[in-house]
Amino acid sequence: MVKILSEKFIVIIFSVFVFVIGSPDKSQAKINSNEFISAKAAFLIDADTGTILYQKNPDLRLPPASTTKVMTAIVALENDRLDSVVCATKDASRVQPCKVEIRSGEQWRMDDLLRCTLLNSANDACVVIAEGTAGSIANFTRQMNLKAKEIGANNTRFSNPHGLDQRDHYSTARDLVLIFKYAMNNPVFREIVQTESMSIQCPNKRLIYLRNHNKLLGRYAGMIGGKTGYTRRASKCFVGEAQQNGRNLLVCVLGSNNHFKDAVKLLDFGFNGGGTNKGNSVIKIAKHPEISRQVSSPAISSPPSKRGSYVLQVGSFSDSEKALGLNQTLSDNGYPSFIEKTSSKHGVVRHRVKVGFYQDLSSAQKTKKCIWKYFGINPIILHQGVR
Repeated sequence: MVKILSEKFIVIIFSVFVFVIGSPDKSQAKINSNEFISAKAAFLIDADTGTILYQKNPDLRLPPASTTKVMTAIVALENDRLDSVVCATKDASRVQPCKVEIRSGEQWRMDDLLRCTLLNSANDACVVIAEGTAGSIANFTRQMNLKAKEIGANNTRFSNPHGLDQRDHYSTARDLVLIFKYAMNNPVFREIVQTESMSIQCPNKRLIYLRNHNKLLGRYAGMIGGKTGYTRRASKCFVGEAQQNGRNLLVCVLGSNNHFKDAVKLLDFGFNGGGTNKGNSVIKIAKHPEISRQVSSPAISSPPSKRGSYVLQVGSFSDSEKALGLNQTLSDNGYPSFIEKTSSKHGVVRHRVKVGFYQDLSSAQKTKKCIWKYFGINPIILHQGVR
């Protein structure tokens, strides 16, 4: 009886041992299987070396939904000034949502349109960008496709600037990683996709609150920026970049049931050393620029003080609502802004939007450059004695 029990005990111990030893292989097999993520296609690379860490149908042509807007932004940024003004046509107001309700005849700044496009994923803003940049959507998409080929995205074809389902409008997970990598080399694009939320003032004086659709921003450690997408045909899509411990990874998922969950799984896999075996394929990409691990704010962190010597005048308005709108936008983006009301001896009232104060000229000049870069406004630097 004792012998039988001993034999059973040995069998149980051996079974547990086999199970424990076998678990890592099953886990690895799961990662290598199609069930690891729900996406139809995915691509994960090291952004610095180009090493491919994970791929699932990377060259399968699929509808990209609003990840299309990454290329829309690239073409606009390389063809227009941020402070250029574009007139909206009826085509913009007729496009399907998401929208920011742009109205025909409104005059929009290009930088505001880009923020609406990349943060709120506004389809009407894309139409205004396309028509303002190239004269028509057809001409603009030609430029998009030429740029795609230049970048090396050879399995991509764009038929519109917003990503709504359309025949012959497709891309691949591999191509979108290449496109997003290229876009992130542009400092304006990079700044916008790093922004969690902000407000802008429309031509009709209403304020629009913009909130980034990328829910991983500020929630996933090291998330730098990304672009989401969704249509019924495309399902959920995502392309983005994250950094941890000095490593930068680029990820794309297409046709997913849960794009954020899939992206997190892949990024965790990559950051935890997955897919780093010798002999991995390498994709040719440009060297990644040095970046901070912290999401940067466009504002210069120089503490305001009324004892400072310098202040920036960003705008001067007779209309108090315009001044309030600009002041709110600056404040929402971290600038120490305020409104100063002045009146001339003839009774002319002006509402001056200012930023400061700064102890030294260098800090004021840095903030001036920052405001010009991100808002297309060239402030005037004033000494404290000059009001």
